[in-house]
Amino acid sequence: FLTNPVAQQLPPCSVGWNLWKMTPAQYVLAFWMLVTGSINTISTKYADMQCVPNYRLDSPAEVCNAAVNASNPDEMCPPGCATFDHPFAQAAGMFLGEMLCLVVFKTMFLCRTPDPEENTHFPRYVFAWPAFLDMAGTSVMYLGLTMTYASVFQMLRGAVVVFTGLLSIVVLRRKLRAFHWLGMVLVTAGATVVGLSALQDVGGDEENKPSNPLLGNILIVVAQLVVAVQMVSEELIFARHKNISGLHAVGLEGLFGLVYLSAGLVAMYHIPFGSDRCDGNVCVENALHALREVAGNRWLLAAVLGNVTSIAFFNFFGISVTKSMSATHRMVLDSLRTMVIWGFSLLAKWQDFSYLQVVGFTILFAGTLLYNEIIKFPCLGATGEEEEGTDDDKAPLLGDDQPDA
Repeated sequence: FLTNPVAQQLPPCSVGWNLWKMTPAQYVLAFWMLVTGSINTISTKYADMQCVPNYRLDSPAEVCNAAVNASNPDEMCPPGCATFDHPFAQAAGMFLGEMLCLVVFKTMFLCRTPDPEENTHFPRYVFAWPAFLDMAGTSVMYLGLTMTYASVFQMLRGAVVVFTGLLSIVVLRRKLRAFHWLGMVLVTAGATVVGLSALQDVGGDEENKPSNPLLGNILIVVAQLVVAVQMVSEELIFARHKNISGLHAVGLEGLFGLVYLSAGLVAMYHIPFGSDRCDGNVCVENALHALREVAGNRWLLAAVLGNVTSIAFFNFFGISVTKSMSATHRMVLDSLRTMVIWGFSLLAKWQDFSYLQVVGFTILFAGTLLYNEIIKFPCLGATGEEEEGTDDDKAPLLGDDQPDA
């Protein structure tokens, strides 16, 4: 075999790393996306841990000790109180944060000299579809989060790499190589192990155990398909409409998403299904109670404001990565923040340590690195050099600051 001329032309199956190609500016872009994304998830979790008056009861408490859950997540709230549980109202806060980017963009547009290369004449409605997908994906993920563990929720979001890769074949007409497929297999295996870890008894107080981890995990994974469609849709928009400002795009998605979800919250108030109470009747979500609870708890208010602010910056950096590189690159960076959030959760004692989660996340993370050629195996078709006519999926994790014209 070694004397075979064809075999001698095969590249060696050695391991290489692609991180050295990142410039200082690219490291800064990656750093701030990781920081703002981590703050967003941590502030959302902190809000969910706060004790607030339980307005589902006939006689809710007037004041609840906000420090109970902040210092000891395993301790139950006092009588007449409950943890803050308004996922759809929190999603509306997310879109409010995105919409703030539109205000910043308009302010900057009026106060600076217009950039002749910046595209401001595109049809605004093109971002209505990605915003709808964002609303749908976020709502399904938040619903799944109420049924499973927060750490599992964050890790399962890494499965979006698989859906993005598959959609890139169908929609973007890209050709995946052997290392892409192996990476997606590893991501799938890692997500499966992480999902199984949620089905085990990891200890903790009975009151804080998830209600239905299996269903919650399924909903989170299904939501990743919606998110992948959103990311690919955004990439198609930026390919068709060049040089759109990232702030402008995020702001428009926030505006459309807030309109969608505001109408949805009105409908949820009247739908006779769910665990909330609206005018004494069962309903999906009572946004008025959410506003009242936030106004009466300064720690909850701080968490919500942190959520709104961080999501504005996180989505700006995220959509800028999609614009400059590709949807897959953005998803890789999003999956990397899992380590930051997980480490913080362990230090803050918000969760118990699980070896099965370590194994699952390690496999998932390895698949993500392999898919994006951060770890290179030349024998699987990975190359360290750019060839003429290569597809966008062969770009490094953080590519050029602007797409090719």
